[in-house]
Order: sequence, then C-alpha cells, then structure tokens
Amino acid sequence: MSNKTILVTGSAGMIGCYLVKDLIAKGCAVVGVDRRVSDWTHEHLKQVVLDLADKNALEALLDAEKVDRCIHLAALAHAGGGETDFSFERFKFLNVTCAENVFEACVSHNVSVLFISTVDAIGMVKGLINSGTELNPISNYGKSKAMAEGRLKEICPKWNIYRFSPVYTATQKRDIEKRYYLKYPNWAYKIGNGGKFEVLEMSGAVKAMVDWVDKEVDNTIHIIKNPELLDINNLIKVEKAEGRAKHVLYFPEWMVIAGFYCINLMFGKSNTTYLVFKALWPFRTV
Repeated sequence: MSNKTILVTGSAGMIGCYLVKDLIAKGCAVVGVDRRVSDWTHEHLKQVVLDLADKNALEALLDAEKVDRCIHLAALAHAGGGETDFSFERFKFLNVTCAENVFEACVSHNVSVLFISTVDAIGMVKGLINSGTELNPISNYGKSKAMAEGRLKEICPKWNIYRFSPVYTATQKRDIEKRYYLKYPNWAYKIGNGGKFEVLEMSGAVKAMVDWVDKEVDNTIHIIKNPELLDINNLIKVEKAEGRAKHVLYFPEWMVIAGFYCINLMFGKSNTTYLVFKALWPFRTV
C-alpha cells in the first residue's frame, strides 16, 4: 500500500479514469485535474476543473495540495474530446505549452513527473527500436509529444517518460482498429499474410503508471506494450465470428510497398505515408 498524494492531469479521460481508481485502490490520494468532472467520485479523489494554460492556477493548486508525484496524461490525441481543431498549432499549444506549465509548477514544488508519451513520437523508423532511437515523428500528435519530451528533460530534474503503444480496452479499440479495418464494422483488410503489431491493453498501461508511484525516479524512457503481439489473422477471425468484418480485402504486400513509394514520391513524409508505413513496417521495440 502507498500513502502518497498523486497529481493526475487528464484524470477524467479515457486512460485517466482507470488510473485514478487503481491509484486509490493502491492507497494513494489523488488530485485529479481535467476540463470536466468525472462521474466517479471517492473520498480520496479531489477533482479540480482547471485549464492547464493557466500557470497561476496550477501554482495555486500545488501551493494548496501537498503532492508527492505527478502523472501527466492530459493531451490532445488524434480525435475525440470535443476537439475540432487538429492543426499543428493546436497540438503544440495543448501538448507542449500546457505541458511546460505542468512541468514548471512541479519543479517549483519539488514534484517528480511521469510524462505519458507515445510511440508516435518515434515516427518513420525501421528496424528494432529502443528508448534511445532517434525520433522522426510525422503526425502532429507525434511531433508535439516529441517536443514535450524534450522540454520535460530541460525543465525537470526528476522525471520518467513512458511511451505507450496504441491503447485499447474491450469496448474502446479506435486506436488499433485502423490496423485491420478500412471502415468499421464491415470492411476489414489484410496486407500480405497478415501483420503483427505492438499494442497496449488498458490494464497494462494503468499497472505501469501505478507501479511507478513507488519506483525510483531515474530520468529514463520506457516503451510500454503488451508482452504478446496483436495478430491480425486471429483478430479478424474473432471479428467475423462476432458478426463484424463481413468483407475482408486482401492486398498483396508488393502492391502496398509499390503504392507507398509512389505516395512518398508525390507527397513526401505525410500522415498518409506514415499510416501506410506503419502497416508495412510495424514497430518492433526492445
């Protein structure tokens, strides 16, 4: 059991709502910061509606609450959350500028930070990848997270970075469905003999963060993933058995590779080429 007080940003979000419950089950008190209040309440959860762009409000919060550690989850991802602006400027503001405010407030109150990043920060890199692989982000999300990682290292003396593989639950699979659906729930696809992908089930993501609370903060980066790869062939079989994936399109690998190089010649490094790249050469991390 732990008796620490943990600041969680994005506490009412997809991952945050699970994290808060497990931190409290561990014996922690949680100060949860979000743009909205969660429906779930507990005597050891203090919910604070706060704009992370407001530096003074963050400082005042940490003045009032004795926080031992911070888990910074709040971010703009690819979709959802009521957002309609997915420009790079918006990603940079929410994922970098607001993160800087959190980091600076934590430094002034001697609070260690766990920053939740993404494998999208790695970008278009082939071969085995580790935490020291040079980043080559393509998407606005990946670029902004990579920038925030850099600012964390510059601002905070005590930190860890966890780069999450795509996170999913039994009912929320949006981040992994693009690996096997052209259009959910009827039109699936497979490239070549079917690929295998690194993903992260929600319970594994939450466990990694909860365990961090009692670990030494050692200024290292870790890639968090399931121990087993997601097998597209097996997954499509399950989808078909449950009445989905009624149509499965099969694309020869050579055809997709040729298409990738044509798109790359026309558009260079873009979100489109990055999506095809990930389908052909999925991450393998060590």
